[in-house]
Amino acid sequence: MNLKKNKDEYKEKYFRLMADIENIKLRYLKDIENIKKISCENAIRNFLPIVDSIELIYKNTKEEKIKSSIKVTLRIISNMFKNNKIGIINPNKFEPFNPLLHQAIVSIKMPVRENLIFSVLQKGYFIEKKILRPALVSVTCK
Repeated sequence: MNLKKNKDEYKEKYFRLMADIENIKLRYLKDIENIKKISCENAIRNFLPIVDSIELIYKNTKEEKIKSSIKVTLRIISNMFKNNKIGIINPNKFEPFNPLLHQAIVSIKMPVRENLIFSVLQKGYFIEKKILRPALVSVTCK
């Protein structure tokens, strides 16, 4: 009788330990995924000023050979963004201001409705549903 009781106790301890090990394993895998995601987001955030500079050079270059080379680079970056589910926040003129996507830097007095985007000073970016950087915009005011 005592042996059966010991056997049942050890069996229960074994199953609890196995469940604990499985929970630890799942938590560990989830932590690794979160670390990968955060690292990717940080790397992209650090890469965005480089993209801004390349786009500015493209915009201000007159030389067609240089411009075509930069265009290829921008296409590669665009494909990399698409493959990694990175979207661009580039609102249109007079689109409503959205504080979740845009950051107002300047307000411009105009005889139109308030809180409309007048111009984009810097594009914003998001990955999946998380904002990496809001778009910097000027907005209308009365």
